[in-house]
Amino acid sequence: MPRSIAPPADPALPASKPPGTPTPWAESPDVEPLVRRLEKAFGQSFFVLDTANDTVHHTSPGDLLFDVHARLPLFDQVARSGVPELVEDFAPLITLAVPLYLNDTPSERVAVSTFLTTTDYDDQQLAAAAQALGAAPTQAAEWALAREAWNPRGVIELAKALTVAAVQNAVAAEQRERMAEVSSHLLSTFDELNMLHRLTERLSIASSEAELGSQAIQWLADVVPVEGIVIANLPRESHRADADEQTPPLTIAQSFGPARLSAEDLPPLLDRLGPQARHTCVVLNATDTASGDWPAPGVRQLICVPVRNGDHTLGWVLAFNHTGADSDRAFGTVEASLVSSVAAILGVHAGNCRLFEEQKEFFSAMVRALSSAIDAKDPYTSGHSERVAELSVCLAEELGCGKAEVQTLYLAGLLHDIGKIGIEDQVLRKVGRLTEAEYEHIKTHPELGHRILRGIKQLDEVLPIVLHHHEAWDGTGYPAGLTGEECPRLARILAVADSIDAMGSDRPYRAGMPDEKLDEILHSGAGRQWDAEVIDAVFRVRNQVRAICRSGHPPATPAFAQAWHI
Repeated sequence: MPRSIAPPADPALPASKPPGTPTPWAESPDVEPLVRRLEKAFGQSFFVLDTANDTVHHTSPGDLLFDVHARLPLFDQVARSGVPELVEDFAPLITLAVPLYLNDTPSERVAVSTFLTTTDYDDQQLAAAAQALGAAPTQAAEWALAREAWNPRGVIELAKALTVAAVQNAVAAEQRERMAEVSSHLLSTFDELNMLHRLTERLSIASSEAELGSQAIQWLADVVPVEGIVIANLPRESHRADADEQTPPLTIAQSFGPARLSAEDLPPLLDRLGPQARHTCVVLNATDTASGDWPAPGVRQLICVPVRNGDHTLGWVLAFNHTGADSDRAFGTVEASLVSSVAAILGVHAGNCRLFEEQKEFFSAMVRALSSAIDAKDPYTSGHSERVAELSVCLAEELGCGKAEVQTLYLAGLLHDIGKIGIEDQVLRKVGRLTEAEYEHIKTHPELGHRILRGIKQLDEVLPIVLHHHEAWDGTGYPAGLTGEECPRLARILAVADSIDAMGSDRPYRAGMPDEKLDEILHSGAGRQWDAEVIDAVFRVRNQVRAICRSGHPPATPAFAQAWHI
């Protein structure tokens, strides 16, 4: 879509309803990150369609004009489903629609872009596809000249991965804002800010829930005059918003003072406090606990605060028995506010820890999915990425690389060929020698891979390895023609690992090289094709290298899990 409203005479747009006036990004900051990430990953523009009022925003002169309004029900369905879909497929054109989220909830907007699935098409085929899409054939022909071919499966899988990452990032940002809000409020409200400040300083993901709970209970005992404190946790399956059922069994995570409340005492006590105990602070003093049916005889005064994250109750902080000069002294708003503040911090931290765990699990799954997508693109090289990752780790450890470098190399090994998703199948799977044009096409995969991955913050260290793993020591490699140590050291290590597996593995057009021939090529290429230091390391761990190459599909190494503490 053009940035200005197209005239009704344009055949690609219905005269009855031209697109709306573009909306500046400042008016919709919630959808900007995903759209920009899509554009960076795919290397082409996306426009935004608001299905609620049938208006188009964020348009670009490079967009392919087509009949958006006739497909409004399709786009509305994608917006409601929350899952990216290919809404049209007229070979060689496909149209991708990606739902845009407000935090973790699908909005009524979708990001839309059209892709070319192959550059091997004739003009009549493209014209027919353009007409079916509702686009002008002449514009489609001009548009296609500037496009790279994409595999439909790669398009949809990458869009899904980016969408999930955007939702996770939005939720994490919201959690961080809430944490900052609570911390700021506490630090400006109470005289006991020293305790709260020390607690909020430890609100990093590196602090476990148990570690922060232990520190919180000790500091709370220092500033609140109580005999004892208990932090009790609900089992995860009971983190629900409703409070109609009886309290299930709890576990005592942390405690201070005499054991006046056991894990068995807590469910009947919380049931006695009623449904409000799941949502708000409850304060009871001697007049409230004097009845004969009070379920905790050793407790005279009580502050009970739920530990919550969003709509979920995770557990409770209970402080009991005032230790002032008068044993019947009542708990007031200051004590209740302090316990409530600590419970709020624990809830936010617990939510962040669990969200971070989910993000790590998602990241692990995303890397595996991307690696699998490479194998699906060329099944004959299935397992290549994992073997290259294993070989890279083996060589890096032999060369004395640090733990962080080894972890980075493992990820790079899994993802080094991700750019091949954008290489045409007939070139990638060709049996026989490539033509010059085909070779130039396949040489673009490091840059394509760099473009696909550069929007993922966790992979920043991986990017230069993916980009430069086909450089040569003498400068004859690609894409930058770097010489010697101009090429990053980790990329030089992976280049050797990639070459070893490529030469030693069977391909459609040849059998894998015998060990003797492979050794000869490695020796002759040291200091010319590859870094001689890395080649020396290969022969020092020769048996390990051969074992990895012969393993076919090596088992998952713990290096990947350790890389992200999974």
